[in-house]
Amino acid sequence: MSDVRPFKGWRFVRESGPRIAPPYDVISASDRENLASEPENVVHLTLPPGEQGQRDYAQAARTLEAWKKDGVLSQDTEPRVYVLEETTTDGRIRRGFLAALRLASYDERVVLPHERTMRGPKQDRLLLTREVSANLEPLFFLYEDRDGQLNRHLEHDANDAPLTACVGPDGTKLRLFSIDDATILAQVQAYLADRPVIIADGHHRYETMLAYRDECRQKAGQTAASDHETEFVMAYIVNAFDPGSEVRAIHRVIHGDWAALDSAAAVAGFQKDVLAAESAEALIERLASLIKDQHAFVFVKPGGRLELLTRSRGDALDVVVLHEELLSAWGGELSFDSRPARLLETVQSGKAEGGILMNPIATEDLFRVVQAGQVLPQKSTFFSPKIPSGLVIRDL
Repeated sequence: MSDVRPFKGWRFVRESGPRIAPPYDVISASDRENLASEPENVVHLTLPPGEQGQRDYAQAARTLEAWKKDGVLSQDTEPRVYVLEETTTDGRIRRGFLAALRLASYDERVVLPHERTMRGPKQDRLLLTREVSANLEPLFFLYEDRDGQLNRHLEHDANDAPLTACVGPDGTKLRLFSIDDATILAQVQAYLADRPVIIADGHHRYETMLAYRDECRQKAGQTAASDHETEFVMAYIVNAFDPGSEVRAIHRVIHGDWAALDSAAAVAGFQKDVLAAESAEALIERLASLIKDQHAFVFVKPGGRLELLTRSRGDALDVVVLHEELLSAWGGELSFDSRPARLLETVQSGKAEGGILMNPIATEDLFRVVQAGQVLPQKSTFFSPKIPSGLVIRDL
């Protein structure tokens, strides 16, 4: 099934270390401005100036070539798999690896999506990829390894010096190592050859790479090579059941009237209880206490009103119940926020008409529904920690 290969990556080699950034799609305008104040930050490549679909993509290509020429970036001389060790601020340790993953259409059931996508972001990433001819940031994939068999091949000697050591935007300590031992590489490849992978983060970018691959095949005609770089994508691949992995909820921000939502909740059989004022942390704890037996949501309404909605749990995931039974009858606009406290502040400040807090999806449930072929609503999961951009770049 999954075909992974080593590759010769480009890495920042200045003594000051890599100028990393969060994934492009979680960077706000103010965040980009701060990151771009560093002349050699990878955000100059991943998020060039301008609006989506109208960015200065050619400038990103010029910057990438200049950095290669001037020695800001240096390419490793031999193909390798890169092992990333992440230590979060709460002490979790996660190990995954970066490799070139062969692209496969969803109907091949080798690479499995779990969220729906939108056209706009895909067009934006395609325009950028055409200009830079590179994978600027890794896509994030999950594999199933409940016993941690593959992780043992990713361990390193305590005395090994990392290729790169730095701190990520969220405070996660990052250490990058490499595997170029042919025996270990073969073991990694053999393990994944029998297993599919699930896209954790990067659905839009994956579908962009499928489109780019098909464009390149059409241009090459009969001379298209099955092992050409455009047949692969740079992937960060992690055991979904690694103790260092965490799946969080992405909460819904409401821009519109509540009447239809309240009516839909009543029709769907939800019990509504008004809550006293509580902190975001207390609300999340309250939801977590109900996750086993109840579909549960907190409606955050103007004026500080908090409503707990509950219903006996069925087979459907909470996010599916929310979108199919409640939001489907509502005509407003949604935005998303993974931080409950920030969502509450947004509502209190009047920047939104409300919000909906919810529980995260369990890893076990995610694998169950995805392997059954179900695709979830957009922004159903937030995987922590996020893999930053700027550690490795791969040529196409």
